[in-house]
Amino acid sequence: MAPKKEESFGIIPLRKTAEGWDVFLIQHTRSRYWGFPKGHGEEGESPEQSAIRELKEETNLDVVRYLQEAPLEEQYSFRAEGRQVFKKVFYYVAEVEGQVILQKDEVQNGIWVPFREALDKVTHAEGKTIVTQVGKILAKL
Repeated sequence: MAPKKEESFGIIPLRKTAEGWDVFLIQHTRSRYWGFPKGHGEEGESPEQSAIRELKEETNLDVVRYLQEAPLEEQYSFRAEGRQVFKKVFYYVAEVEGQVILQKDEVQNGIWVPFREALDKVTHAEGKTIVTQVGKILAKL
């Protein structure tokens, strides 16, 4: 069976506090890993629109401003239903606002953490790479 290719789109949700930047992480219900809000695009949506919609659906947060125009890219592969899946995720780095309301069927938990603690909290190596890239963006602000 040929490998399947998937794309998802997400937001790295950040907020500025007196102590520095915080990032909102979610724990995905199915796999129980800690990462960022993301999901598949819907027909007619741009990648950015998909990312904004997924952020709203999973966390109820809204984008205030983008901290970098171009998205960061994460790639990984896994097996699902006996088939190899190659996945690309495009993340937009953004300052967000709003009251968190989690989408309970997809998101088990969510937490604001100081950005400096995100590397320890994110589960997968690919997510840790994204955290490192975001750190470089924040250092320039």
